Amino acid sequence: MDFIERELSDIRVNCEKQLTNSKIITCNATIVRVDLLPDKPNRSMTVCLRFPEDYPQSSSILVELKSRAYSDKLLAELTRLMDEHAKEHLGKPQALLVLRFALQYLSDYPLCVCLDEIKQLRMDLKSREISEDVGSQLKLRQRTSCVELIARGGQYLYRVTAFVPDDYPNQCVELRGQESNLPNVLVRYLNGQSREIARQCVEPPLRLNKDELANFRPVHSLYRTLKFCLEATRDFHLELCPICDNPVLQAKPETAVLDDRDDAFVERVYCGHLFHQGCLKLYLSEPPFPKGGKLCPAKRRHPRSDAQTYMGKGASAASTSTGSSSNKLDNGVCGIKLAHDRWVVNIKTAEARWAQKQARQRELEEVVDFLQ
Repeated sequence: MDFIERELSDIRVNCEKQLTNSKIITCNATIVRVDLLPDKPNRSMTVCLRFPEDYPQSSSILVELKSRAYSDKLLAELTRLMDEHAKEHLGKPQALLVLRFALQYLSDYPLCVCLDEIKQLRMDLKSREISEDVGSQLKLRQRTSCVELIARGGQYLYRVTAFVPDDYPNQCVELRGQESNLPNVLVRYLNGQSREIARQCVEPPLRLNKDELANFRPVHSLYRTLKFCLEATRDFHLELCPICDNPVLQAKPETAVLDDRDDAFVERVYCGHLFHQGCLKLYLSEPPFPKGGKLCPAKRRHPRSDAQTYMGKGASAASTSTGSSSNKLDNGVCGIKLAHDRWVVNIKTAEARWAQKQARQRELEEVVDFLQ
């Protein structure tokens, strides 16, 4: 029995015993094919091994990796590492060594299933640090399969940890440990909207026909979710109130207005724009009162008006909102119906209140004239 036959016999006997998360598919002198992590379809990998003519004295075993779960970049890098590991053991059996190496790598680095997303997030962070000196950070926790994002905008920050489950991407990331010095209304928005983006990545919309439902496939949620948190936190301190054209947030977090009765309290409306509460109340209470309701006067559409923006879809749904008009859109304003759950007032009520306010004002002016 020659060297390769002895090694093949050793693989048949010991592979699945020593490497508990492996399964032999083919084992002969032409090719050895082994599945790693076969019980986890979203983490599994197939390793194909071939023996060159001068194996193992002067050539190492040939490695080819196949997987639907991992990116081509990861497969290429892991193949290179396995080749280097095999070359360190020339003259010895190498098949079980490289299989053990690959299995250990997948076990030690569970976040490699989202390698491309992590690289893209790091590129986004790097480009913003160069251009804006934001100082946001991305930290990897391989042991717990978590990615921690610390997003900064001015002196404000938002910290969130995304847990990547074993069934990723069929199961979306789980967001934990949110911390922030932003006003509560914005923290609630970040928490809720980021979870909604993650959910939409894996759950089909309710109104789909049978064909659309059959063709629905989950998509990766890590990048979409953390990108939203990063960009929203970065932009909050730059946003201007569409009414007074002043920053909605105080420059320093410790001076932020927390009293929801204060005119400087920050409110977010459904189209995504931020307003000072006093400015918004004044705008909604003064004429004109159009039949379809008042439209947002902001000079542009908000990039985060809904979660679909981060699902690779445009905000086309927003452009068909009730009350929007082509003229206003052409003029470069938001043009979406202005709505907020704290101020749901119909046109007749708004007109009546305005009339009462004007009547009181006239009465006061008459009293002043009389006294003078």
